Amino acid sequence: MTPPRGRPPPAARMLFALALACASPFLEPPPGPPRRVLNVAVVLSGASYGPAGPRLAPGTFRNFSLEVNPVGVVLNETDPRSLIVRLCDVLSSLRIHGVVFEDDARSEAVAQILDFISAQTSVPIVGINGGAA
Repeated sequence: MTPPRGRPPPAARMLFALALACASPFLEPPPGPPRRVLNVAVVLSGASYGPAGPRLAPGTFRNFSLEVNPVGVVLNETDPRSLIVRLCDVLSSLRIHGVVFEDDARSEAVAQILDFISAQTSVPIVGINGGAA
């Protein structure tokens, strides 16, 4: 006995129903609250700073209510052009929510450059030492 014309055989219908059931969104675990991530660029500027990697491990920030992802940036050149180019590279390549800036220079121009970049990008920049403070 052949199935009526235009209707698939029962085995094909059963496989189709099984495929639909397996692809059902109800089988997936319910999504939890999205994990909030805060990307913070930590910029160390000057010749006295070494690699920033070991000091800025994400595990250091475990006790916060959101996940903090520190992005370490070391600038060995302290001239204004290098500072602007490097900060703009970091801000354009990653979604950065804030910048912490430390330098070993005593130039007041660094603070003005950071204020300008912060005003243009709407990213808060906190200077904690040297000319940035």
